[in-house]
Formats: sequence, structure tokens, C-alpha cells
Amino acid sequence: MPTFALIDGNSFYASCQIAFQPELQKRPVVVLSNNDGCIVAANAHAKALDQKLGRSLGSGGYHAARTNSMMFQPYFKVAKLLKQHNTVVFSSNYELYADMSQRMHDIIGQFSPHQEIYSIDESFLELSTLPIDNLSDYAQQIKQRVHQWLGLPVAVGIASSKTLAKLANHLAKKQPNLNGVLDFESLSHSTQTLLLKQVKVGQVWGIGKRLSQQLESRNILSAYDLQQACPKSIRKQFSVNVERIVEELNGQACFSLHETHPNKQQIISSRSFGQLVESHALMKQAVASYTATAAQKLRQQNSVCKRLSVFITTPPFQTDRPQYRNLYQIPLIYPSDNSVLLSKVAIKALNHIWKPGYAYQKAAVTLSDLSEKGALQTDLFAPNPHYSGNPKADQLMQVMDELNHKMGKGTLNLANCGLQQQNRWRMNRNLMSPRYTTRWNELLTVR
Repeated sequence: MPTFALIDGNSFYASCQIAFQPELQKRPVVVLSNNDGCIVAANAHAKALDQKLGRSLGSGGYHAARTNSMMFQPYFKVAKLLKQHNTVVFSSNYELYADMSQRMHDIIGQFSPHQEIYSIDESFLELSTLPIDNLSDYAQQIKQRVHQWLGLPVAVGIASSKTLAKLANHLAKKQPNLNGVLDFESLSHSTQTLLLKQVKVGQVWGIGKRLSQQLESRNILSAYDLQQACPKSIRKQFSVNVERIVEELNGQACFSLHETHPNKQQIISSRSFGQLVESHALMKQAVASYTATAAQKLRQQNSVCKRLSVFITTPPFQTDRPQYRNLYQIPLIYPSDNSVLLSKVAIKALNHIWKPGYAYQKAAVTLSDLSEKGALQTDLFAPNPHYSGNPKADQLMQVMDELNHKMGKGTLNLANCGLQQQNRWRMNRNLMSPRYTTRWNELLTVR
């Protein structure tokens, strides 16, 4: 029988900030989304303010996204109250979070030869092949090492299926007496039943909002109710995937560990601008920059694309402004992963849909029709492919990627991306902390 462990970082974004400013451990801490728009992460102290803030604001806006939760609330609506409660607010520091995530997964991977990196802050381990006397003690070792080496708190859930391990992790976070670790299989059957009854069906891994509503309409309200449902009946009413979730809740492993992730079939690079863009020159810089980012991701998975599209839009909810949005797609004669070529194609696509006189809020570049990079079949009637399969072009991209990986993102850019300090279209991050682990000039100084 397999044994899965799910290790999940607690309030990961907020914890990354606190790791470098430990004096914030007893204060509420929240992290904002792109352009400092909404709250996307909060530590335990900040979450404890939820009901208090909800009562203060009443029904006039705070409950718009989720009842009694500050998560995903527009920052400007709660900024004043957060300040009153001595809350520390950070802009999203994606460079820091990505690097801390990689370090955390590397540490977790030391505890098993079989690891699935599920998300930025979650890893599955398969432990059944290891000579472990006490799984809870082993999980505590994982938890302690991550905290000692990185300063990040994690919770560990252990069970005979991935769905139960995910559920055990959820319970380990919710119940302080468990000290962040729960081996679900070590519990008595009656205790397991009691815990499953406490978990709403919508909190089961793989059960989304719409599906949970459908299940609740059939009086399946908790994880226990779903566990007791007839798998064949569930399959007829819903899908084979939901049937597998039922089997997983009964301890039968239906979802295996994915130690390598399949390549993406489409790569999108898109962000809202820090301020509205009316200049064609600035829009070209943004589109070229997004294309370079997408092309780097393409090279990371050793793929090439044969189709590129560019999308631009004005703010859809600002009805007092002229509205415009459009998309243009260009097929490539030869598939490519070269930032120079792809940025030129992207600017060509932009020129087809650009209209002056509008204030644009967002652009998106999509690379599609992806395939694995390999031998190139040339076209007798097409021009020589200068950027596709050319050793010098490939070497240039390799040097560019290596420098940006070693010295920090944006160290070496294409000229058509513009200078970083002059790119007024970049997203606002006015409350961002230093990138402690990826920028030499932002390292902590010990005095």
C-alpha cells in the first residue's frame, strides 16, 4: 500500500516575508496582488482579524468576495482598518517567492527519492519504500528542517492516498494540538469518521465550487458523506474523476505521483499595466518584454512554438472611457524559441491591431502550437531560418538565460524591451520588500 505525504507551506507568501523580518511574527501580515490590487495572502494574525473587520464594515463591500474573509478584497477598501490594527502590507515579491519555493522543494526532496512538486508551496512525497519506524516523527523532521534552514512553517499530512493526504494536511493546520502533522492512517476508524464529518465537501481536493453545490443538492455535505457514497452511482451522476475521489477517500490510491510534469501546450505572458498606456512606443516595449518572458519559459521546457498571438484591451469596467480590445495571430514558417525573432513577430502582430486614442490597461502574448525542439525541416520556397535551429542563435539565447538566472531576471534584455527604470507600464509594487535571495544589492546586511 502506498504512503503519501503532502508538505504545504503555511501562508506561504506572507511567511516568506516574515522569514527575513522575524520581528513581524506577532503582527498581522498581508500580501497584495499585481498592481497592489487585492489581498492574496495573509498570516494567521491577519486572518484572525477577518470577523472583526467584517463586523466593522458591515455589508457595504467587505463581504463582496467571501463572507468574513479579507482574502481577495480590494486593498483600498480595507487599507484604513488594516492600518488601525498595525498590519504590515507587502506588494507581491515574485522573485523572492519563486526562489524560496525552489529551496523549500529541494529540502523536502531530501526525504524521499519520489517527489511531486504540486505547486509553488506544495510537495507530495511517496514514503512506502523507506524504512520509517514512525511516520509522524519523520514528518516532524521534515517540518523542523524546513523551518530551521529557511524559516518557513509547513504542515504535513500523511495518508494512503493523495486526496486523504491533502485532507490530513488541511486538518493538521486547523487543529493546533496536532503541531502541524497528521498521520491519518494512525487514527482509529471512529476518529477518522469524526474528522471527515467536520470537513465540508467543498474542501475536498478536486471538488470545486460548482461541483460542491451539485453534491450538496444531493445531501452530500461533508467529506464523510462523499466517502460513503456509491462510487458507481457517483460516476453515473458526475464523472469518473469524482468516482476516483470517492475511492481515494476510502484509502484506495487512484492518483499516482507525477515526478515529472508534462510540457505546457500553451504559454501566456500577461499582466495589467501599472498605469494606462496610450503610447505606441511604450506598448511595443511591454509586448516585447512579455514575449521575451514567454520565450524563456518555452526554452525551459525545450519546446518551440509555431504560432504567436497578441491581445490588447482598455479597462473593461471604466465605461466613461472609449472601449477597445483586439487580438491578432501570426503563424510562423519555422517553429522557434528565439526571443529576438518572436519579439519581432509580436510587434508585427501589435501593429495590426493598435489604434491610437485609447488608454490601454493590459496586453497579453500567447505562444501556441508547441512541439519539442528537434531537427528542423526547411522549406524550399521559404527564406533561410536565421533564428530557428541556428547554432549561434541558440548559443545567444543560452548565454542570455544563464546570465539572467545567475545575476537576476532582467540583467540582460532585448533592446526593444526598453530600460527597466523607464518602463512606466510595469506593474506597481510600491510596498515590495527587497529580493533578499536573488539580488546582490538587496542582500541583508549584518551589523
